[in-house]
Parts: sequence; structure tokens; C-alpha cells
Amino acid sequence: MPSNKKLILGVAVFATLLAVSATVGYAMMDIEVVSNERAKALEVSVRAKASGPKHVWVELEFKTEGELKNFSHVSMEIRDGKELLVGYAPMEAKRTNSGTVVFRFIASRAYLDKITLRIVEGELTNMVGHEFPLRDFVDLENLH
Repeated sequence: MPSNKKLILGVAVFATLLAVSATVGYAMMDIEVVSNERAKALEVSVRAKASGPKHVWVELEFKTEGELKNFSHVSMEIRDGKELLVGYAPMEAKRTNSGTVVFRFIASRAYLDKITLRIVEGELTNMVGHEFPLRDFVDLENLH
């Protein structure tokens, strides 16, 4: 009889997992790679400032209104070509008195072109990601 109990328990666990996965579903996210012009339309600012000879302070700032009113979070992704090195690294938001949110971090100049920041808005079943590849927003040669 112990084998019947194991079989019943196994079937119950499988049925539960199947029911949960059927109701939760998988999230889909539409991705927009943002240009400098589009960033201005979204009122998103990407700034960088030298932090010594090898590092850069980076800030991403925006208001949580307009197209970004359903802002959920900002995450960082690091890729080497097509190879994902770090993915879905959520960043902490700092709220300002002027009604914006700011995300700050420091990075090596050598890796800055591999970093993409993503503003995610919406809910689990209907998300939009606005991607900001830092290589398109930071001019490493003219940092002060």
C-alpha cells in the first residue's frame, strides 16, 4: 500500500502544478529600443559623469506620468554580444521632491557599452519594456 500513497501524492502534486501554471500563464513583454529622440519624448534623462579614470556614475531619471505612468521598475542587463552575462537585475528607485524617480549606479568604463537599462511598465500579463542601451546615450570620450 505505501506505493499507492506515493502514486496518489505524486498525481496530486502534478495536478496542482498543472492547475497553477494554467492560471498564471507566462508573461509577455513588448520591447522598445529607445533612441535619443524617443527618450526626449518620454522625458527620460540618461546622464553620466566620470568617477576617476576607470569608472562612470550613471543616472536614469524620469517622471512617472504620461506614457510612463504605469511604471513598475527599472532593471539592468549586461551582455557581451549576444551572450547574457547579467539579466533582470532590478534597481532601487530614489524619489525626488520634484516628482521624478532616479536610478544611479557606478560602472567600469570598459563595460559601459555592454549595459542596457530597461524601464518596465504595466502588469505581469501586459508589460512594455523601454530599453536604453548605454552605448547610445553615454559618450565615454567626453566624460568629465
